[in-house]
Amino acid sequence: MLNHDQNPVDPEITVEGVDTASKSTEEETVLNIEEPVMEEETSAAQDEPAQEEVKAEESKEEPKEEPKEEPKPKADLSPEEREMEAMLSMYEESFSNFKVGEIIDGTIVDISDKDVRVDIGFKSEGVIPISEFAYSGPPERNSVIRVYINKIESGDGRLQLSKKKADYQENIQRIKNAAADGSVLPGVIRRRVKGGMIVDIFGIEGFLPGSQMSLKPIPNLDQFIGKEMQFKVVNIDEEHSNIILSRRAVMEEEAAVKREELLTKIQIDSELEGEVKNITQYGAFIDLGGIDGLLHLTDMSWGKLTHPSEMLAIGDKVKVKVINFDTETNKISLGLKQLVPHPWENIEIKYPEGTRITGKVVSVKSFGAFVEIEPGVEGLVHISEMSWTKKITDARKILKNGDAINAIVLELDKENKRISLGMKQMDPNPWLTIEDRYPIGTVLTRKVKSLTAFGAFVEIEEGIDGLVHISDISWTKRIYHPREVFRKGQEVQSIILSIDRAQHRIALGVKQLAPDPWESLNQVLPVNTEVKGKISKLIPKGVLVDIPMGEDVVEGFIPISHLALPKLEHSEDAFHVGEDLPLKVIELDMDNRRLILSVKAFFFSRDPKLQEEYTEIHEQYMRDRIAKMQKKKAEKAQKEKERAEHSEDILEDNSMVDEVSEVDETPVVDVTPIVEDTPEANETPVVEETVDEVPAVEETPEGNETPVIEDIPEVNETPVVEEIVDEVPEEEPKQD
Repeated sequence: MLNHDQNPVDPEITVEGVDTASKSTEEETVLNIEEPVMEEETSAAQDEPAQEEVKAEESKEEPKEEPKEEPKPKADLSPEEREMEAMLSMYEESFSNFKVGEIIDGTIVDISDKDVRVDIGFKSEGVIPISEFAYSGPPERNSVIRVYINKIESGDGRLQLSKKKADYQENIQRIKNAAADGSVLPGVIRRRVKGGMIVDIFGIEGFLPGSQMSLKPIPNLDQFIGKEMQFKVVNIDEEHSNIILSRRAVMEEEAAVKREELLTKIQIDSELEGEVKNITQYGAFIDLGGIDGLLHLTDMSWGKLTHPSEMLAIGDKVKVKVINFDTETNKISLGLKQLVPHPWENIEIKYPEGTRITGKVVSVKSFGAFVEIEPGVEGLVHISEMSWTKKITDARKILKNGDAINAIVLELDKENKRISLGMKQMDPNPWLTIEDRYPIGTVLTRKVKSLTAFGAFVEIEEGIDGLVHISDISWTKRIYHPREVFRKGQEVQSIILSIDRAQHRIALGVKQLAPDPWESLNQVLPVNTEVKGKISKLIPKGVLVDIPMGEDVVEGFIPISHLALPKLEHSEDAFHVGEDLPLKVIELDMDNRRLILSVKAFFFSRDPKLQEEYTEIHEQYMRDRIAKMQKKKAEKAQKEKERAEHSEDILEDNSMVDEVSEVDETPVVDVTPIVEDTPEANETPVVEETVDEVPAVEETPEGNETPVIEDIPEVNETPVVEEIVDEVPEEEPKQD
């Protein structure tokens, strides 16, 4: 800032004869250049001493001169007096050559604790307060300095000099000249104030706005305190003592010069160094030294980038290549990837088939994963090439972006820029040695991994499953779904039936662990054999029953006509699952594994009362079932009636509303008609009397004679097993 005590007297004041005393009280005119108004009230504090000094000088009054005696005529002077007068005239002539406010050279002749004595060629030496050298340090003897004549004291002939005012006058003029011609001045940033910085230029303070510090905003201006920089004077207001400086103007001028020089050197394919100035979604702007060029995202890397920040950061020093230059608009397109060869040029040499690579997953789809081998080179791992043993349906379940994987180059297509990779090839194929580990006939105990309609999958080892087909679960019993026998996670014992290495299939069997009872069934259950069977399933054409065969059971079929109930149309009307029935074998087909049984044949040679009791039990079952169904029908009819009445009430209420509103609208009522109930097939009535009341098989004709079944329909009238199969869901083809 400008200090008032630094301001020299501007007008020239001459001292001549007697006018010296009258003019000595004249006020000094001082160039007053004030500081700009800032947060710190530094100007007032700095101005007080200076103002006091000026007031003190103004308050000093020269002592009133006594009336002088009129000089004697020269003729009356003695030679000594004339000589003295001549010397006095010479002295006054030399005195009049110095003026207050004048800046001249002086030689330092002595230095004390209070002042510095300077010889300027006057009658006596001038003095400068030592305090004016507080910042610059004491001067050296005999050194020449510029001084300002502050005051001349005629009484004792001493001069009051000032180096500070001399420096100020000269430096303020230099600043004015710099403002006029636009030249650059050095300065030191002293402190931070509101809105900018205070800069010391030749001992004079100026204001540097924060916006004029640099070409781009700087968040922390404190980092520049104490640093010397170059500035331009953009404005100087002497009336208000404001000096406005700019560092940005200097930088803009330098940038313009560099820009012009750079434009003359830029050519396509030339390589330049620059600094990342700004980053956008589509690229980065590179400062080449006064001019910016655009480095597009697609020209940064041969590989895939989603954002420039993945590769660059603001302030990074980069080497780029000019790929396009518009001389009319001065637009420069830059490239980074163009500094290195295209990665596919020698791809067949770098990655021949069979090469092991390590890459990063850059994209995952359901059908496979794209792996970056190097920037610009990607390969595809298809889901079929991910595992030898796991059945992968979606690659996204096992891989994600960023995963590092090892793979082998399976196929290379340079023309189409395609590389097929395999992950599973990194490990030996376990199916090549599966028969060595699990020969056919090996018995295993493993857990059920999953159930399907056609069988159960059993995990043999990690990633390798075997299939137990429903046809290989039981010798004697028809299995409609594996859940009838197995559950997920259950350990089952099975035997390896076959292995297909090409198709990666292993067939397992459970029934093969035990002998086939059908091989000797004709000996155990010949025709006319009487047995007891338990109903396992009710079907429209009859019932299926289980016949105990030691630890196993054999499934037999009873046609509906052989259930010994006249006019029976549906087996579920009179029978229920789990019921025991007295039976006789009427047909045994070993080739087709078909066992036909009959209740009617069992009672043929028995006491008619036994059949009557049997019939009564099941007819009562039928009556109870009908009664139950009629009851449900009546309950349902009552509910329908109540719902209809409720609907009529709603209709009546709506009619009343229509009369009030006088709107001729007929509401639509959803009245469901009463429907006659039909017996539900799945509702099996409870049988009050058990089959235990039927006479035991021991009640046979004497002599162990087997009655001839003359009145029983011929076997040919019995439904064949094929008729039963129609009611069984279709099975998946059995695994070989």
